[in-house]
Amino acid sequence: MNIKVVGDIRVGKIQPSLTGNPIVDDVLIQHFCDRLKEKLNSLKLFIDIIPDHFFDATKPCTDIILMDRRIIADLPDELLMNFKIIDIDHNDILRGNVAGALEALKRFDSGKHVSAI
Repeated sequence: MNIKVVGDIRVGKIQPSLTGNPIVDDVLIQHFCDRLKEKLNSLKLFIDIIPDHFFDATKPCTDIILMDRRIIADLPDELLMNFKIIDIDHNDILRGNVAGALEALKRFDSGKHVSAI
């Protein structure tokens, strides 16, 4: 199982962006992924963290998805209900702050309701 980070979507009818600039989005989302991978590795959890710019709600996926809360608000609930999605604060992705994501992943692993608030 992998963890995918969705901070922007570049396909489909709804194409939310992290900053409005795809080059900047790439760098910020990759930085968030790198920071999260470093933290998980330090806890001896070796999981692939993948930036996903092409999230497609019509394709099944068993990975955990960390998704920008603003994107979740833009997508219909029925499209997202078959995924393991943890909502992440937009500013956390922008700033590379992974503390909320780590706490949410811990709660997810324990079976509790998950949100990275």
